[in-house]
Amino acid sequence: MQLFTSSMFTDRLFGKCLLLMLLCYCISPLSTKATITPLSFVVSGTVTNEKDEVLPGSSVRIKGSAKGVTTDMNGKFMIEVQREEDSLIVSFVGYKNTTILVGSQRTVIVKLLPDEESQKLNEVQVVGFGTQRKSTMVGAVSTVSVKEIQKVATPSLTNAIGGKLAGVITRQTSGEPGYDAAKIFIRGLVSQSGTNKPLIIVDGAERELQDYWTTMNIQEIESFSVLKDASATAVYGNRGANGVVLITTRKGTVGKPTVTLRSEMAAVIPMRIEDNIDGFEYASLHNEALANVGLPPKYSPQELQKYKDGSDPYLYPNVNWYDVVLKRRTRQLMNNLGVSGGSEAVRYYVNLGYTIQEGIYNEDPANAYKTNAALKRYNFRSNVDIKLRKNLTLELGLSGIISGANFPGRDAGGIFTSLKLTAPNAYPIKNPNGSQPGAFGDLALNPYAVVTQTGYTKQFYNTLVSNLGVKWDLSSVTPGLSVRGLTAFDVVDITQNVRQKSPATFFYTKDPVTGVESYRPIASESALGFYNLNETYRTIYGQVSANYDRSFGNHNVTGLLAAERREYVNVNTTSSIANLPERRQGLVGRFTYNYDFRYLFEVSAGYNGSENFPKGRQYGLFPSVGVGWLISNENFWNKNVVSTLKIRGNYGVVGNDRIGGARFLFLSTYNKSAGGYTFGLNQNINPGGKSEARIGNENVTWETAYKSDVGLDLELFQGKVTLTADVFHERREGQLLERKIFPIYTGYPSGSIPYGNVGISTNKGIDGSIQIRNTTKSGFYYSFNGTFTYAKNVIIENDAPKALYPYQDLRGSAIGSNLGYRALGFFQDQRDIDNSPTQTDLQSIIRPGDIKYEDINKDGRINDADRVIIGSYGSEPQIMFGFGATAGWKGFDATIFFTGAARRDFFFTQGWTAWAFSGTIGSYNVMQQVYDKRWVAGADNSNAEFPAVRAGSTNNYIGSTLWQRSGDYLRIKNAEIGYTIPVNITHKATLKSIRVFVQGTNLATWDHIKVIDPESNFGTGNYPVTQNFNFGLEVNF
Repeated sequence: MQLFTSSMFTDRLFGKCLLLMLLCYCISPLSTKATITPLSFVVSGTVTNEKDEVLPGSSVRIKGSAKGVTTDMNGKFMIEVQREEDSLIVSFVGYKNTTILVGSQRTVIVKLLPDEESQKLNEVQVVGFGTQRKSTMVGAVSTVSVKEIQKVATPSLTNAIGGKLAGVITRQTSGEPGYDAAKIFIRGLVSQSGTNKPLIIVDGAERELQDYWTTMNIQEIESFSVLKDASATAVYGNRGANGVVLITTRKGTVGKPTVTLRSEMAAVIPMRIEDNIDGFEYASLHNEALANVGLPPKYSPQELQKYKDGSDPYLYPNVNWYDVVLKRRTRQLMNNLGVSGGSEAVRYYVNLGYTIQEGIYNEDPANAYKTNAALKRYNFRSNVDIKLRKNLTLELGLSGIISGANFPGRDAGGIFTSLKLTAPNAYPIKNPNGSQPGAFGDLALNPYAVVTQTGYTKQFYNTLVSNLGVKWDLSSVTPGLSVRGLTAFDVVDITQNVRQKSPATFFYTKDPVTGVESYRPIASESALGFYNLNETYRTIYGQVSANYDRSFGNHNVTGLLAAERREYVNVNTTSSIANLPERRQGLVGRFTYNYDFRYLFEVSAGYNGSENFPKGRQYGLFPSVGVGWLISNENFWNKNVVSTLKIRGNYGVVGNDRIGGARFLFLSTYNKSAGGYTFGLNQNINPGGKSEARIGNENVTWETAYKSDVGLDLELFQGKVTLTADVFHERREGQLLERKIFPIYTGYPSGSIPYGNVGISTNKGIDGSIQIRNTTKSGFYYSFNGTFTYAKNVIIENDAPKALYPYQDLRGSAIGSNLGYRALGFFQDQRDIDNSPTQTDLQSIIRPGDIKYEDINKDGRINDADRVIIGSYGSEPQIMFGFGATAGWKGFDATIFFTGAARRDFFFTQGWTAWAFSGTIGSYNVMQQVYDKRWVAGADNSNAEFPAVRAGSTNNYIGSTLWQRSGDYLRIKNAEIGYTIPVNITHKATLKSIRVFVQGTNLATWDHIKVIDPESNFGTGNYPVTQNFNFGLEVNF
């Protein structure tokens, strides 16, 4: 009954309220001030950053209330609001909080702007075995943005970083498809015997199989860093002395799938093709060479005329072999497709790349196979992160590279040596009957036949790289604690199918009276053969680590403990020693402390071992300690101009166990068949036996580097100008050298002298970088960036016996220095020869036009005692630098970047100039520069740069300063112009963005060498570096 009464009361109350609402509704038009405000309503919206990228996980709360929500994976939110007077506070880590008055809005778009101070303090840098706050690091680390790397149109990562990283020296020596990677040294050369290559770490694991990292797809890279000093590399222990390259690949982000398609097509042009004299000039020069030694001419005026007018091209050929063999233009294609996205539970990134590089060799259309160099490569990358639980994440990484390459039957060295050695009048391209011309001696084939008639080789590289990792956040146990496990398995399989042959060759003659042609057989044809080479390399890597990162008021600490193990196996080798697994293992520790982000301290160490050394010497401890002061965080500091100022320094010991030589050098080796031993007087009885080969050294161990570094980090005008500079010094001891102090009478035969850790060298220098950037109110933005590296090494000890003359001791000189003669110019006449120290020890007859050498020891004779150290800098540049600028406005952008090197000695070897007339048919081409600037009897030789030509061998082509040139150069490394189509147009096509661009690589070079690329190796067998003109399109869906 009570329930019924209550119900009736409720109904009557509801009816009254309904009548009242109807009355209000009816009279509301009578008064403009009458409004109805609901009790609550919903506001929805999206949170993005300044780049219009959604920010999942942003906090949205009502001001003055504890009520709040977070944005979903698409950056969207919905929140119930009570009043229009309420405000929403939107926040995200690293961005400034934004407050929005709700008012009449029911849908809002919130754009958060970066909080630069917060981002500076929390910005992380990838370092060994983890990450560190960039603001509190005390080690020397250089980084380059992936966008800068992408502006170089190259499929080789090493060619994209030259000049872009302080402390890094690179040198590209070849443009051959598949073999165009540059050499890379971190702070120059230090080791005299071991490798100077840096350690390569990709996604946390050592990745050095067959230089895998040089063939990685640039588009799949997230960050590229270089660790340079002991504080940064000590955790790698006996592998960290040469510096470390750290590469991390891209991972998925929370949000809708984003698809990126990038396609590039380039015209490739070989640079610095040799400009040689023609057949007429060569024949004339040959006559001159004979006349200079008192011999009659080889060619009559009538024969010279035939070379000149080309009236008989088979008997008197005039061939530019470089034009015949090489294309002056080829192509390169690079296509890439990437997909990224995911949810809070699963994030993914998948990338597929396809690259085509074509070589510059011309082909014979009659061949049933290709002989041009060419490369096709597929790159695949997949990174998946799965959140198994709130604090447990599984990381799966898989990368594959499948490449196939084609090459002529001879390698590039053989082809370009043939081009250098073959004179323009040596052969016709083919004989009149289509057969291959040939001759007796070293040059059995002409260069065209070397490229097109010797078969072909196919190479197949299959690389699989995999990561399996687990991250476990243990903040529930103690705040800041996490553990991680990582397993990596890599395998590289290499197959070569070699199909080589030799063509039949004939020496063509023609009777001048009867006109009868004859073809004298030189070599018979060999069929297209076949043999197969297989190599398989495999590594297994494991790592477990614990990380701790916590703050106690103003006291901030981090810690790392890790253990690692790596095994490398050369599966297919036939050598019992090389087939044994190579194993390394060790422990790692790092502790950092800072007080109030002002006073910084770090200590780290690696305790590592290698099975390559004897027991008792397999393990070593490699510690480092560093300190820093972030002065700009002091209360007294005014940040209006200098917004960041940090000084730092560190000292540490690291090692290099890649010391060269054979494995297990602590073991002695023996020859199984050592010839015969004679006993008694009967010389006919020689029983076989065994003999010592190499004597073991039971004390052999790694190189040890003692490194120190002092650095400065500076930011001006709130980050508009940033500058980093470091001064460094290293002393590298224990370098493995074959002992040089054992004379023959000690009984050690050649090749059996033991190795010892006796070499010592030092390396010191400075490196730094600067960046200036700004954006105007109109949206125009610009930036300037530059890097500089100077590293000077000195040999302290090389175990050589004391030199008879101090000036011949290589101690105190740069690594790679050589002895040679100091040239004083050329002998002008016989009187000049008679009044100069005699050079007959070098050559029996000296003539005008020969090189005059300095008599260093003043004994009146030029001989070995007068050789001195020529060149001051070594074979690699001591200085490398880069600088460039970028600008953009309303969708247009432009970039130009210069690189350069200085203080490198470059020597033209004898093959570069000539032994042109030594008697062998067709031996040695002659460059136009040599022809134009040679010493000529009876002429004005005041500007002569090269000696007079001579028939036969001559002392003019031994090592001397006459053949030395400066290796300094400056080049436009890359330039790019791009345009991004406006968003309001691309969105109509349901596209996020479209950008078109044109790029150029190696556009111009200024140097002292002119005739060949200044980055080339010395010698004759260099495939030329190329110049690329690239057109590209990038579409984001």
